[in-house]
Amino acid sequence: MSSKRLHQIQTEQIIDEIIAGAPFRKIIVHVTPGGGKSALPIIAGKLITAGLADALCWICPRSALQDQGERNFLDPFFRQMLGHGLTIRSSTNELNPLRGQNGFITTYQALAVDDQQTVLDEFQRRRYILVLDEFHHVAQDGEWFKSIAPLVDRARYLLLMTGTLERGDGNKIAFIEYFNSTPVLPTIEQSRSIRYTRSDALKERAILPLRFHLSDGRVEWETADGKRKEGKLSHRIVDASQALFTALSTEFADHLLRDGVAHWQEWKERHPRSKLLVVTANFEHAKRFTAALKGMGIRAKIATSHDSPDALKNIKAFKADLDCLVTIAMAYEGLDCPPITHIICLTHIRTTPWIEQMVARAVRVDPLAGPYNTQMAYVFAPDDWLFRQVVEQIRAEQLPMAHEAMTDGDGGGNGNGEKRPGINPLAGEITGTREVSLGDIPDGFIPDQVQTVKEQEEEVLHRIEMHVRKFSFDNRYKPRRISFEIKQQFGKSRRHMTLDELKSCLRWVRRTYPIEGRSPEFLPDGVSRTRGCRERVPTKAQPWHLPLFGE
Repeated sequence: MSSKRLHQIQTEQIIDEIIAGAPFRKIIVHVTPGGGKSALPIIAGKLITAGLADALCWICPRSALQDQGERNFLDPFFRQMLGHGLTIRSSTNELNPLRGQNGFITTYQALAVDDQQTVLDEFQRRRYILVLDEFHHVAQDGEWFKSIAPLVDRARYLLLMTGTLERGDGNKIAFIEYFNSTPVLPTIEQSRSIRYTRSDALKERAILPLRFHLSDGRVEWETADGKRKEGKLSHRIVDASQALFTALSTEFADHLLRDGVAHWQEWKERHPRSKLLVVTANFEHAKRFTAALKGMGIRAKIATSHDSPDALKNIKAFKADLDCLVTIAMAYEGLDCPPITHIICLTHIRTTPWIEQMVARAVRVDPLAGPYNTQMAYVFAPDDWLFRQVVEQIRAEQLPMAHEAMTDGDGGGNGNGEKRPGINPLAGEITGTREVSLGDIPDGFIPDQVQTVKEQEEEVLHRIEMHVRKFSFDNRYKPRRISFEIKQQFGKSRRHMTLDELKSCLRWVRRTYPIEGRSPEFLPDGVSRTRGCRERVPTKAQPWHLPLFGE
């Protein structure tokens, strides 16, 4: 079997077609996080060897990726697999960035402050292959767009790569087309697109299966007017962010940390290379949990953008002999460290792209850790309603029933868990933990208990109900109105439906009542559409606070 992955083979085929005379100029590649797109710029470099381009410029989101990209061109594995001898160098707005090499790699941040337009001048002198890595970071008409657009116009060839086609802020991604607020990957005369899904990667054993340990519990907090609220974390929907912040600020988070560490330590006894990544909400939390880890006798260091030189140093130490790294956001994307097996999620961020990128830090196959079927990726996280939606979105790429619903426009799971003004967390404790497995279970593992038909029905009923409640809240409808419309559509109560009918109902509900995006153009009579911006805001003035880092 070829050591190349499907998307790498497809990219190489398109490049070969260009060399043979095809008029393609742009290649868009959507690769599931962890699927391995770092070889694609090297493959695009064949255009230099063929004499169709002079050099390659690779732009990435952060300096850690810049260092990693430069090393990829020197990686003996890639050199043997792709049969190349190209080299690139890191450059930050330097005159003559090539310095005798075949290309250079820089960051979006560097280009944003390139007042002298040194990179644009370079593009005017040579025929460049422009690689935009994680290009979803570039918002249409945003600040980075102003710096990148002239390079896109001048580039001889364009390779767009990303692990997600969604932005957490809801803005459109630059340089791609949209249809009804949904990004599309067209195949037109001068453009080709490739999609490599989580399912594709699992089939090729390119990534590891995921197993979530989701902890639920009781939380209690006090609002600005002195009113006390309490309840089960997983049941809070309207005030999900407040409940989550309470959990992360109380004993709940300490308990979750201890549970994740205990599981990791037990795993490490059998897999000595195993490493632990802890992702926190802000710098104060990072310091708090690092101190707790050290109190357990674990060597842990912090990597945050509060101290970039030390952060990069600690990331390198983590890739070498450090067992545990605590971070906020800077290491979640591009942290290529295959020995990571466990992630403890103690952050409030709940956008689907961000969580996908975070959990992808653990899905990389470690070639030195033994056979594939002895490896697994573990994520310990709160079982809050927002995180549940993200897990369901990730599951949608692997379960046929959910995949159709996802392609019909369900983008649930966005939101954040930042501290609300005046919220005073009082108490939080874990009361239960459940496991959710995504992907094949390796040999030797005990699979989750098989669900009965009744249990499956209850699960689908719960998903429908949660979707109806969220849509109703966002769009200011009463849930019973939407429930009545669903009953009219299917001619019976959901409680009277078969399992197959419930699955069809879930697909229809997700398509007809989208959580993210606009309603479909054509809807049956008597169906409520999305309305307004769906952003719920308080009617009373709220005290303003300076956001903590990471909020």
